[in-house]
Amino acid sequence: MRRAGVLFTRGRLALVLLLAAAIAVPVAAGGCGASTPQDAVSNFYKAIEARNWNAYLGSILPDNVRRMTQSDMLEAKKQFQEADFKYTGLKFKTAYDKKDKDKADVELTEGTITGTNPATKKKESTTIAEIKKSYNVTPTIQVQRYRGNWFVAVPMASADKQQQQQPQQQQQQQQ
Repeated sequence: MRRAGVLFTRGRLALVLLLAAAIAVPVAAGGCGASTPQDAVSNFYKAIEARNWNAYLGSILPDNVRRMTQSDMLEAKKQFQEADFKYTGLKFKTAYDKKDKDKADVELTEGTITGTNPATKKKESTTIAEIKKSYNVTPTIQVQRYRGNWFVAVPMASADKQQQQQPQQQQQQQQ
């Protein structure tokens, strides 16, 4: 049986953090959001697991979804439909931004992720503990309050994803 590192080698941390979820289509006004940061992250993963496109879109920060191009939309929907993940026993810890009360980071502290490895086409499983140990990183999802509700703040537009990758690449080069 293959261990945690195999499932997440290709996309490295991005795949782990987004868990095949950097995938969506713009919606006119956005979803209704969640009442807490942890609920926003939980709703996000539940929508992915259930393959519920509308719930998935409703869990993502509306501004991030609106910035997507038509090409972004088509690719996101394709990836979403192909995603095959199950999340069990996920537990979270929230750290609110000290400067902006409408932002927070939700750390995944426990749980198991099972999914089909795109490279091998085999079902594989890993735990949050294995991810932390293998990559020396704690999986964390950024959330943001918008109009009184909490949403996952993953980059959705290809332009936003490129901007996010640049600082990560610079950090990796410095290490």
